[in-house]
Amino acid sequence: MLTLPRLELMGDLLSSRLSRNILKALKLDIPCFFWTDSNITYFWVRGQPEKFKPFIKNLIQEFQKLTFPSNWRHCPGTQNPSVIGSLEE
Repeated sequence: MLTLPRLELMGDLLSSRLSRNILKALKLDIPCFFWTDSNITYFWVRGQPEKFKPFIKNLIQEFQKLTFPSNWRHCPGTQNPSVIGSLEE
């Protein structure tokens, strides 16, 4: 069963793959930083893969091949520009 945190993790993995392919195609060697508004995803990406069940473990291992955990940042949902328009006041 895919829960919302798992879907967010998969979306973040997609951004990691995309950035790797763009950097490779443009032959750039620059650091990339990634942002997530999910506390759970942020915890998973920066965590130790062996602490989790196989699905999350495998995704985290791929994350850590594509990016450095220290390059991940957390942005609270209330400050995330991509969702500000959808927040109710």
